[in-house]
Amino acid sequence: MRRTLLMLSAAVWTACGSGHGMPSPSPSSTAPQPGGPVTGRYLVQLTPGAGCGMARGALSFPVQAAAAGTSPHPGVQVLLVGDGSRFELELLSTEVALRGGVGTTEEGVLANEGLRVWVHGIGSGPLFRSTDGRGQITAGTLSGYVALAQADGDEGDLGTCSASDHAFTLRAQ
Repeated sequence: MRRTLLMLSAAVWTACGSGHGMPSPSPSSTAPQPGGPVTGRYLVQLTPGAGCGMARGALSFPVQAAAAGTSPHPGVQVLLVGDGSRFELELLSTEVALRGGVGTTEEGVLANEGLRVWVHGIGSGPLFRSTDGRGQITAGTLSGYVALAQADGDEGDLGTCSASDHAFTLRAQ
């Protein structure tokens, strides 16, 4: 019986790998690929900068993106779904990054989270391919002015902030 247990233990030990007791390494994840066309439906998210004295949760907006401009300055125009005249991103494209103006009208725009938002700034970030091959910004910055209010409030009722570290994303939907 003792000999059978010893042989069984040896068989299990050798079947579990090299016998060093170390698991084999898992495959490394692949780095995101840069670039991709920015076209179709997206979700813009803005998060006020860390030094701002206002709510810091992400504020999101459904948008539609399309190519705009031609050589030597190709770009992308991103408009709010439903009423593109109230919120716009007009961005220059370098095929691996976007940079340009982000703004709302004097009425502001209602975020998905129920707050009214006013923005005037410059957004920028590197483009990475989403799973469907379109370009998206997963970690960008917005430098400029952000103001918040309740849905029916006045500009800045819930705070205003001019900063260079507001967070900005443009995610493919």
